Amino acid sequence: MKQVAVSLLLSLAFALARAAEPDPFAGVSPAEAPATDARRSSWLDNLGFRREWMSEFAAGEHDRASSRQSAGFELLKKFSSETATLGAFDFQWRLVRRDRFVPVLNDLEGMSRPGWTAEYHNAYADLYNVAGAPGRFNLRAGRFYVPFGLNLQTDTHGTILQLSNERQLGFERDWYTGAWGSIGRELNYDAYYLAGSGYDFKYRGQSGLGAARLSLGNRWNSEAGLEGGLSVLGGERLSMDNQVVRTQRVGIDGRYRRAVARGLLTWTTELGGGRDAPDAVFMQLHQAEYLHSSRRWGAATQYRRYWRDGAGYDGSLLAEATLYFSNDVASSNLHWIKVNVERKLERMGGRRDVIVALQYYRYW
Repeated sequence: MKQVAVSLLLSLAFALARAAEPDPFAGVSPAEAPATDARRSSWLDNLGFRREWMSEFAAGEHDRASSRQSAGFELLKKFSSETATLGAFDFQWRLVRRDRFVPVLNDLEGMSRPGWTAEYHNAYADLYNVAGAPGRFNLRAGRFYVPFGLNLQTDTHGTILQLSNERQLGFERDWYTGAWGSIGRELNYDAYYLAGSGYDFKYRGQSGLGAARLSLGNRWNSEAGLEGGLSVLGGERLSMDNQVVRTQRVGIDGRYRRAVARGLLTWTTELGGGRDAPDAVFMQLHQAEYLHSSRRWGAATQYRRYWRDGAGYDGSLLAEATLYFSNDVASSNLHWIKVNVERKLERMGGRRDVIVALQYYRYW
């Protein structure tokens, strides 16, 4: 007990001595952070700029070789506050030189554009989160892919293989305005009014088109590799010769991606039918693609067939091989060489030719 008492007394004395020492930090206040000037916002903030080069040659069994050379750009500007992205504007443009014409799938408009042509593609503005929860209600106005089928989710701007809207409606892009967004985590929606004029914004007596699409939400693609939807469209549009056509369409589509040995296999189907008054029409497209796990090469094949009551069928089988120099997942840096062969199996008019196309493409 005596030893314990001595220890307690020594500890108490040591504590008192420490308490008597002056505090070395007494009177010192925390330093204030130096004031910084707020960074001035610039129009260049959130501005994306991509360049594009394309060189394409094609030849048919009975056609002289054609050439299409182009250079262009895409400009994407996003407008943001300190806490949210408010909207975006996208514009895509090309200067194109064509010599002769061969009907390659990705240049069916080229017949009416010999020589030099300045072409615009995307030209639209979005307003985000206008009402409701984030992502639920957004507005769009301008020129973009027709909201029918998988084209809204698939950029075919640089590819030779195309989806079915060009053949189905006479154009793959149109001028329109409307709304898009999500319905919970499971579904997305698009609802628009379209001019129905195709490339140029014009009215020649048509009332325009109403279009709506209900599609699988993004989680289906990320978790199961599934995309797909149901589309309806109706009203009046202009044909390629500026005639007013009463048009009704209903379509269903799907895409499934699956990892296979040393790569990725993708299957795509689009089915769409209805009426171009007074004739019934039906379009089907089926496509299989394989991309090697290195993302350096791939191969694809496509079967497409269009039927019009009283006119018959147009049908083609296509095969394609691609060598990639750059092929990032976000498609912001693309660089490839493609060889594409199309065998025309059925024709409403004309020859059942074989067309071979060679394409060099770079987007960065």
